[in-house]
Amino acid sequence: MKILIDIGNTTTSLGLWKNNKLSMINNIENNKLFITLKKYLKRDIDEILFTSVIGTKENKLIIDRLKKIFKSNIKQIKSSSSLLGVSNGYIQPKKLGDDRWATIVASSLLHEEPLIIVDCGTAISIDVVNAKGIHLGGYILGGFDGYSKSFKNAYHLKNIKIKEGAVSQKKYFPKKTEDGITEGYLLMVISAIENTYNQVKKNQNTPPKLLISGGYGKIISKRLSVKNKYEPDLVLKSIGLIGNRL
Repeated sequence: MKILIDIGNTTTSLGLWKNNKLSMINNIENNKLFITLKKYLKRDIDEILFTSVIGTKENKLIIDRLKKIFKSNIKQIKSSSSLLGVSNGYIQPKKLGDDRWATIVASSLLHEEPLIIVDCGTAISIDVVNAKGIHLGGYILGGFDGYSKSFKNAYHLKNIKIKEGAVSQKKYFPKKTEDGITEGYLLMVISAIENTYNQVKKNQNTPPKLLISGGYGKIISKRLSVKNKYEPDLVLKSIGLIGNRL
């Protein structure tokens, strides 16, 4: 049994991986990682796999603490020029986020068609992979929290939230400032994803597989006019699948 950990900019996801199945999933703030890990102490853990977008020094401290708590093998999946036959499209491969790299590699191993992988987290990333498992690059958009902060200050607003039950943009013209901000953001993100989809479809001469994940992923997935699949725990599953082959 393995513990899988994905450390993001502000939040961490972790869970158990056994027989290609994910269980005991927790989504927490970064500073609650080791408190939450206590839940797994009684489990028979043979390996801990993790990705992280925080600094090298912080990652070393985390590894040292993990070694003190668990008598298990610890592996950090880092972005590289290639892994398991998948090629990194970045000019400087190590600059690509480890979480993005994990989803690119694992998704390429599972799908033969061109891929678009969208992660809706603190930031929104849109990565493109061709049918040969070559990462072509990707876009990065600001996340909703960062986007909404400037509006909160300018309009003296308290809470701005994306509403999952919002009506389709095609039929909805906001008549409130808060709704205008959230709907404007969704329109921006959806337009970026659908434009990328059409670009890839044209350039690769075949419709790509579009995978959506992350905190706002479910909302984005429902609002898209192109076929897509929502994968709520894509990064953790990707870590597990890569771990099976390393």
